Amino acid sequence: MWVVKNPYIGPRIRGVKARLISMDQLRNLVFSASIDDFASSLAQTSYRAVAEKITKETPPNVVSELIEGLVIGELWGMASTMPGEVKDVLRLYLLRHEVDNIKTIIRLMLSGQYSRERAEKSIRWFIEDALGRRFILGDLLNANNIDELTSRLTAQRHQSGDYLVKAMDIVRNNPGFDEVIYETMLDRSWLEPLTKAPNPIKEVSEFMVNFYNINVALRGKLWGVPIQVVRALMIPSGLGPELERRYQEDVPRLLEYLAGDPIVSPILSSGFNELGDVVRYLHVSYFTAYRRFALSIFNEGTEFSPASALAMVHLRDLEAQVLSSIYNVVWSNAPRNIRERMYLILIS
Repeated sequence: MWVVKNPYIGPRIRGVKARLISMDQLRNLVFSASIDDFASSLAQTSYRAVAEKITKETPPNVVSELIEGLVIGELWGMASTMPGEVKDVLRLYLLRHEVDNIKTIIRLMLSGQYSRERAEKSIRWFIEDALGRRFILGDLLNANNIDELTSRLTAQRHQSGDYLVKAMDIVRNNPGFDEVIYETMLDRSWLEPLTKAPNPIKEVSEFMVNFYNINVALRGKLWGVPIQVVRALMIPSGLGPELERRYQEDVPRLLEYLAGDPIVSPILSSGFNELGDVVRYLHVSYFTAYRRFALSIFNEGTEFSPASALAMVHLRDLEAQVLSSIYNVVWSNAPRNIRERMYLILIS
């Protein structure tokens, strides 16, 4: 059915899959002895253009921008050539990166150090350039506080506007957790709408929702976030209701419940049993679990399915984030035992 309905999706999605890094290439990157070794290994992948710009002095934040800029530009360009319904879903997903810039503005406002000049220096403009939406952030920077920022987002009919309104209500009733609430609700603003897409896209978004809810629960436990805040932040689907119920249990019992989850299980199996370690490696483990899931969607639904399109785009996006984390490990010259555990999570 999909090959008849969306004949142009297949070649584009196969292209995304072909550019993914292999597990052998990931291993070489994790165990790079130096920045030069990392760049040399990276040059053998679809990130060659990034590798050519890396020197011994290139800090992690710059490498992250190079990697994510390459991937965002690639994925946004591909999404723009897709049929209508697929294009809309992929663009909605990719606006998550614009949401990250909105988070940056809010952090500055909460710190009391906001100014347009400071915000312009902190925003990752390469994202807006890749998305062709620089004008959106240009308008938002005219806000002087979160109230004004929310009003501007609402006037733009931005997907984050309604979620910031909800976040402001939660903050008013639960002082002391402002940054956690605003950032988490902004993450929810790009994810929850994807759950309202028709099947089979919803199958992919529900996997993302489970990660989101696990992240809310574990970080909430780590930071002592009260149950009423966690309840307001969680998306009420997938693991959400059960995690909300178990949130009031102690940490060992919560981790025991999650030991069978495909995202958390590899971390615990690799010897990380402290809550802080589980939270630290959650994104790496999510990449591993999601990679397996996305490839199964691709194989079962064929590359012509809208679900395969979203699955591959999110996987490529996650890969970019994991590469940034690996570079940070190499840059900091992390000991071999840390790298071995990280690699164990990646291959679990």
